[in-house]
Amino acid sequence: MKKILFLMISSVLFSCAQKEQSDTLVLFMEQESGIEPYQTRMIVNQKFVRVDDGEGSRNFVLFDRIKKVVYSVNPDEKRIMAIHEKKLEKGQVFEPPFKLTHSVKELAKMKDAPTINGEVARRYQLSTNNEICYDVVAIKGLMPNVVTALTEFHQHMATDSRVTFNNMPADMQDACDMTLTTFKPTRQLAFGFPIQEWGKQGYMRSLVDYDVNYKADPKLFVLPEGYQNYTVQDLREGKVKFKE
Repeated sequence: MKKILFLMISSVLFSCAQKEQSDTLVLFMEQESGIEPYQTRMIVNQKFVRVDDGEGSRNFVLFDRIKKVVYSVNPDEKRIMAIHEKKLEKGQVFEPPFKLTHSVKELAKMKDAPTINGEVARRYQLSTNNEICYDVVAIKGLMPNVVTALTEFHQHMATDSRVTFNNMPADMQDACDMTLTTFKPTRQLAFGFPIQEWGKQGYMRSLVDYDVNYKADPKLFVLPEGYQNYTVQDLREGKVKFKE
């Protein structure tokens, strides 16, 4: 794995120093249990995060960082579902159904790990309640603007996860899953940009390429017109009547 990781990183890293840019392009290879590996594209700027399948993709997720709304766009059915930030009421505290104890273990330094701006790739194991939940290989200082955007995105989605959490049966409440989705959704981003990460049930994501000088077409951040618009809360409450 170390050799593969070294070759992968060596082929994608730029020699230029990292700095804030108007747009940043990031390409990942992702894999889930029972599904063939697939590529995802992420484009980040100060206002938006767009995630799709790559050039020409019509299905996409758009996170409006200013309005605090995530849009899921389905062109086949001409629908746009909006997920708004859910804030707790003043004084309200959302607690897990049982105690969650978190720990982090930094593994031995990887041999021949690349150095970027004086920082080397480091591997961490994230555990909850003495169970290894997640492994992360990260580089501190790499694309900090993307790390910030991902932090905002995961925090946003966690606020929505709280809405349905109490409806989850007790026998389906997994310490690792509830930590990742709801109670500590950004812990994997605490060590820098994750160039490789993997969790339970066969999930894995690896950095393939990136470009901090990318110039995205502004149309990529515009929602299509003429689509049926609804919120995820409307859907949960049965208020949505889909058009034929």
